[in-house]
Amino acid sequence: MVRVRLLLVAAACSVPDGDYFGRVPDDVDTTHFRWCNQGEPDHLDPALASSTASATIVDLLFDGLTVYDMHGTPTPGLAASWDISPDQRAFTFHLRRDAKWSNGRGVTAYDVAFSALRELDPRSGSPNADTLLPVANAKAFYTRDRAANRRVAAHELALRDLGAPIDAAYARVPAGGEVWLLMQSGGRATLPSPDGRAWSYVTQQGGAWGWVPADELAPGDWASPEVLGIDVPDPYTIRFTTADPTPYFVDLTANRALRTTPIEAVSRAPDAWTDPARIVTSGPYRLAAWIARDRIELERAPTYRDPGEVKTERITIYPFDDQAAATNFYFAAGCDATASNAIPSTWLPVMAEHRYKDYRVSPYLGVYFLWVNTQVVANRHLRRALSLAIDRTAIPRITYGGETPTAQLTPGAPIASLTDAELAACGVSRTTPGVALLMADGLCYVPPLGLDYDPAEARRELAAATAELGTLPALHYRYNTGSEGNKLIAEYLQSQWAAIGLDVQLEAQEWNAMLADTAAGKYEIARFGTLGSAPDTESDFLPLFRCGTPDNRGKYCSADFERLMTEVGPLVDRRARNAKLREAEAVMLADAPVIPLYVYTQKHLIKPYVHDYADSIIDQPPLWRVWLK
Repeated sequence: MVRVRLLLVAAACSVPDGDYFGRVPDDVDTTHFRWCNQGEPDHLDPALASSTASATIVDLLFDGLTVYDMHGTPTPGLAASWDISPDQRAFTFHLRRDAKWSNGRGVTAYDVAFSALRELDPRSGSPNADTLLPVANAKAFYTRDRAANRRVAAHELALRDLGAPIDAAYARVPAGGEVWLLMQSGGRATLPSPDGRAWSYVTQQGGAWGWVPADELAPGDWASPEVLGIDVPDPYTIRFTTADPTPYFVDLTANRALRTTPIEAVSRAPDAWTDPARIVTSGPYRLAAWIARDRIELERAPTYRDPGEVKTERITIYPFDDQAAATNFYFAAGCDATASNAIPSTWLPVMAEHRYKDYRVSPYLGVYFLWVNTQVVANRHLRRALSLAIDRTAIPRITYGGETPTAQLTPGAPIASLTDAELAACGVSRTTPGVALLMADGLCYVPPLGLDYDPAEARRELAAATAELGTLPALHYRYNTGSEGNKLIAEYLQSQWAAIGLDVQLEAQEWNAMLADTAAGKYEIARFGTLGSAPDTESDFLPLFRCGTPDNRGKYCSADFERLMTEVGPLVDRRARNAKLREAEAVMLADAPVIPLYVYTQKHLIKPYVHDYADSIIDQPPLWRVWLK
């Protein structure tokens, strides 16, 4: 801490007057890349990681069917190729045969299927399961009773690898202990039995998971994963069948939700298998050390399928929760680059004015918004008043980052900035307000405008809320610490709400604690945001608001919104889909379970000797391709 404070003082005393904001050392270790992350990861398990601080590290450790290229586009990863059916419902991936886990075992399609089944098991608590909900019958499988598939051990169960003898058991369940059946051998997506016997894979609360002979479990009905649209016809082929046409499904396969996990490591320590001593990985790097709130050390993985892509021997990741600390650590050459938006807002005018060569600003497929807990703030008029009271045009003068103020949920480029060809594709004129999302194949999605600033209407909505409720509930606004911009925005919002007669108290909270509290519904209003993995509102934005989806932190559930999203399903024509999605988004925004504020921009600090640091629109840089010279 003393070192950080000294750096802060040093940076504050003077503004660099050279070409670069950060000190450029004379000697650079070209084998070692040092990265200032934007916080401590919440998890390194792909099934459980839910924060931007985790996403890039997960990508370094675990391979996916596809991975992001330098432009943020999915490119072959574990899958060398894939086929898409004409109705855009069947997606068949053909895996390469040279991919290996760090323990030497080959990666197969059964690993991909296990990872998907694990995330869709409601007992896993995966916040990333919504990525897989387009798969046929996935929603019913995920939302089933969590007590389904429960079994009581009639006698002691010996948990082991599939087909292993009883003396190779790594854990035991005592007689009378509870287990839950997840899958059985020989299914459409599960490993065949190695000995002709039927085997069951069981999980237990707070203990190891594993295979047992099926006849050791009492018979009973169960929710079988056989209903899911997941097939493994051979060890190097996996087919996902979706309930409806899903033109963006391949884009989802680079997401952390489909980063494959190893059954043998997960089974032995479900809650701690990503500890450095236990972790088994398949990505370009392996985990050497994780010292909480200090650093994460990664080493080149000798088993990675494409060693020529890995450009440095080591990566050190510093998990800075505080923007000022991260920026000043970079200033003093403590790291070679920063994650996006790790710069305090008060520094941004200086960066822009001096035009430092190591400061980059670029577009970002993300939106900064406020979740409103609809189970606590259940009155629609009150939620609408909260949104209508905010003059978003002032926020860029607070953040100094060139952000685009918007009451639209789906992010995009300002319509006024589009080319004539893009305006034509979007069906708008240059004077049309708002943003538009430019999609693949020349398509465009123009989101509805939402509840933008109208103080008179905000007061009318507040009066209607007061008439219905009598006494307004106490409101608190939660934001995460370490970001100067978050604090300044919180204070601005408080003043905007006070102007219409709403008293909202501010609460600052550490990021991972805020993630846990909002997931548990312990809040009223909270600062959040979401980032797209593909330029499509269906992939990451609108699914957040469907009833019962894992990351629906506002617990919003609307019959009208569900109906419209369901009507989108069977449509093959993308323009028709977009029109129906726009109707659905308008219904949701009118209910105000979310209050959008602005479209993000990315702001990075990157040393001049750092090459191939990709700052694509989705901000998922493949750091294994970074090289130093």
